Amino acid sequence: MRVKDGEQPAMEEGVPSDAVGRRISCDGERATVRFVGTVPPTKGVWLGVEWDNPERGKHDGSHEGVHYFTCRHPTGGSFVRPKKASFGVDFLTALRQRYEKEREGMEFTISTCTLEMVGFQELSEKQRVENLKEVALRSFEVWGTASRNEIQKTAPDVEFLDLSQNLLSSWEALAAITEQMEKLRALQMGYNRLTLPSDPSSLTHAFTNLRVLALPDCGLTWPEVLQCACMWPSVEELYLRENNITDLQRPVDVLQSLTHLDLSRNPITSETLTEIGKLPQLDTLNLSETGLTSIEFNDVPPGSKTAMFPALQKLTLMDNKIAEWWVVNELEKLRSLVQLMLQRNPLMERERNPQTACQLAIARVGQLTKLNNTSIEGTEIEIENDMKTLQFYSVEDGDSVLVRWS
Repeated sequence: MRVKDGEQPAMEEGVPSDAVGRRISCDGERATVRFVGTVPPTKGVWLGVEWDNPERGKHDGSHEGVHYFTCRHPTGGSFVRPKKASFGVDFLTALRQRYEKEREGMEFTISTCTLEMVGFQELSEKQRVENLKEVALRSFEVWGTASRNEIQKTAPDVEFLDLSQNLLSSWEALAAITEQMEKLRALQMGYNRLTLPSDPSSLTHAFTNLRVLALPDCGLTWPEVLQCACMWPSVEELYLRENNITDLQRPVDVLQSLTHLDLSRNPITSETLTEIGKLPQLDTLNLSETGLTSIEFNDVPPGSKTAMFPALQKLTLMDNKIAEWWVVNELEKLRSLVQLMLQRNPLMERERNPQTACQLAIARVGQLTKLNNTSIEGTEIEIENDMKTLQFYSVEDGDSVLVRWS
């Protein structure tokens, strides 16, 4: 038996009838099933899988000159026996395994922010599954749900949900869970691979009240993010660390309520950065480890304020390739910027005295109140000279004094 990509095989040897496209775990790694069938000259059924980690694979879906399935990476594929693969468990099974058997404290993580979940030390009568507000099922091999009503009856008050590193294969499978959680406000879906819905707008009801969404390492491109964004009409914080985001395009009629955007560890093209500059409420932007060498606002000359990023107050540019001070001069054009992080960029590293580099940055972006997580006090002394004004600033955790000429 050979089943091509997208076809549904008959149930055999414990393989689900909808196995192609499903997610599995095998030897601690996750993969997507691309093929079910025989691989001559061997006997029996094989699963052709595309690994999330391409280094785990051996080929591109071909064997002895026969192409069985397609992989995005030339070494991303393998054949594994069904008995070695786990297709996971449904949501309610995982929920009961987690909260009816375990009595330990836990944490819920969104990007770099960790929220401590309190009160899980003892599951008393007042603290049963149906009263949970925070649910963390990270790495529980959840594939979806077989019920349209039982989750709502079992856990109706869930506000925070962590389904990172599970086996969900599509946004439809996820929506079947979240549509039963009317109070859901924060969702962590990192390290999953979800196929895009054919009609994203039809799933909006499943994410109506969502305010925080974390999708780190989900293999997403920016066009895919924009395609899905209509599903999250009220999202304010979006975490997209370590995806496949390169060229940015302008969000049209989506993401307009966004206040916090994390694009760190994506190979972003510098020239396309201003495409997201029209987001009206964007307050915090993380561009760490994106390979940026420059940022330019060509809509206005030096000394003027750009119309781009009108609400942006906090900008993180750590661990990039910014080597020229004119790039920092460009940041002076941002009308609302008050907090900047520039650590581990070439222009900061080449100064022998780190404080000197900080002073140079502060001198170029006069409205800053915090640089590299260090608060900058306001102007203390002004000394009039014949042609220039000296402004002295002090840094809270150091003795250095900045002299700024204006």
